[in-house]
Amino acid sequence: METFNVVKDILTLIIAGAGVIIAGMALYTWRKEFIGKKKIDLACDIVEQACNMQDIINYARSRLSLLSEQNELREELKKDNVEIKEKKLFYLIPKYRLRKNREKIEKFLHLGNKAQLYWNKDILNLFGSLHRIIQDILNTSEDLYSMLMPKDAILIAEKIAFDSYEKNDEIKNKVQKIVDEFKLNLEPLYKDRLTKWKKLKK
Repeated sequence: METFNVVKDILTLIIAGAGVIIAGMALYTWRKEFIGKKKIDLACDIVEQACNMQDIINYARSRLSLLSEQNELREELKKDNVEIKEKKLFYLIPKYRLRKNREKIEKFLHLGNKAQLYWNKDILNLFGSLHRIIQDILNTSEDLYSMLMPKDAILIAEKIAFDSYEKNDEIKNKVQKIVDEFKLNLEPLYKDRLTKWKKLKK
């Protein structure tokens, strides 16, 4: 009888221990899946917003402008008590467009804080590079409007603020390279979730 009780106690301990181990493994699996899902969702968000930043920058540097944009820009300059130089007003269009998208730009840049929880500093470098490009366009747009510059300096500055519509456009190529690197590293995390797109039969 005594031996039976000892065996019973041992079995009870084994069962209890196994239960603890199983519960621990379940918690670990759940935590891993939870963190994995957050990482995948963040990867999707970063790629989507990086593409949005590319569109915003391309639009900001477009040489085509609307009359409504120029009128709004004049009103902004009046409010800020800034001299309106009609012949140079066009130079402020990139700055005006980027400022209109300030919230979207800030939202994208804030993703860098979350990104560093899952990836190394290389991904932060991409956020920083894109931020510097945006700042360069903003500053150059302002300089072209407010400063007296020699012709050769104006030509260099215009290549930063405006799209040259050439294949070797340096700013456009830099932005494309940044977006491509985001996609290269983050797309594999959620690619298996993509559903095959079906085309209509002709």
